[in-house]
Amino acid sequence: MKYKKILFFIIITLFSFTCVSNPAIIDELTVFRLTILHTNDLHGRLENMPQYSTIVNQIRNEEDNVLLLDGGDLYRRGPYERFNGAVETEIFNAMRYDAIVFGNNDFPRNDTELYDLSTHTILQTAGFPVLLGNVTINGNYIDGFKPYVIKNIQGINIAIIGVTSLKPRDRGFDITKRALFDDPVQTVDRFVNETRIESDIQIVLSHAGFDVDKNMKGISAIISADTHIKLATPYIINDGENQIPIVQAGGEEDNYLGRLDLLFEKINGQWILKEFNGSLFSLDDIAEDTEIRDILDRYEELLISLIEEDMQLPYAA
Repeated sequence: MKYKKILFFIIITLFSFTCVSNPAIIDELTVFRLTILHTNDLHGRLENMPQYSTIVNQIRNEEDNVLLLDGGDLYRRGPYERFNGAVETEIFNAMRYDAIVFGNNDFPRNDTELYDLSTHTILQTAGFPVLLGNVTINGNYIDGFKPYVIKNIQGINIAIIGVTSLKPRDRGFDITKRALFDDPVQTVDRFVNETRIESDIQIVLSHAGFDVDKNMKGISAIISADTHIKLATPYIINDGENQIPIVQAGGEEDNYLGRLDLLFEKINGQWILKEFNGSLFSLDDIAEDTEIRDILDRYEELLISLIEEDMQLPYAA
C-alpha cells in the first residue's frame, strides 16, 4: 500500500510538471492567436496575385491559425471584366480563400445583364463562401449567398459576418427593384447577437465603406473595403473597454495584401482580444507562384484571342 501511494505521488508530480513546463498546453487552454490575410477592391487588377500567393503559402507554413479573406469588388473595371469574375474566382480557389463578401461593383447593373443573381459567375465557380448579410429578396437570402460563415480553427469557432455597400440601392441598380438592402451597421448588430450562440469570436468582412465600418460595435475586428484606403497599420475603434481594429488594403491599381495578427485570451469563459498588429506586405524580392501565374497567362491568351475576334467582326460581315 505504501509503494502504491509513492507511485501515485510520482505520477501526479510528473503530470503537474509537464503541464507547467509545456507552454503549448497552457496556450491551448487560455490563449488563441489568429492571423488574417486580406485583400479588397482588386477590380481585376491581378498583376500581384502570383506574389500574394507566395506570401500566403509562406505564412500558412509559419502560422497555425490563418484565414484568407477578400472584401469584394473583384473584377469590374479590370482587364478581365468580360469573364464576369471567372478569372478572380479561379485564382481565389487555387489560393484557398476562406470567404469573400460581395462588393457593390460585383452586382449586375441591370436586369438585361443578369436577371437571376444566383447564376452569377462568381457564385457558380467559387469554392468558398460568398457572404452577403444585408441583402434579401422577400425576406430570404439570395441563393448562393450566406450572411455569415463559422470557421472552426483549433476548436475555436470564428464567425465571419459579411455586409456590403448601399450604393446599388442609392444608384438605382435594377436588383434593388426586387432586393432589400438593409443598413450594414444594424445588420452586424443583429448577426453578432445571433452568432454568439454558436461562435467564440466574431469578426466582420465589410464592403460597406470605412466611414460606415467605424460605427460597428461588439466585434473583435473589421476587414474593411470599398473606400480604397491604404491602412499601413490598423485604425482603432474604442468600444467601451475594448478596442476594435479596422484594416483595409488599398484598392484597384494600388492594392495590397494585408496581415492582421490577433491575440485572444480566455477570460471568464469568453475569448477577449488583448493584442493586435497589422501591416501591408512589400513585394520586394517575392517570387511568383507559378500556379497563379499560369492561370493569368491562360486567361490573357484567351483575352487576346477574343479581342482579335472582336476586331475582325466588322470585316467578316
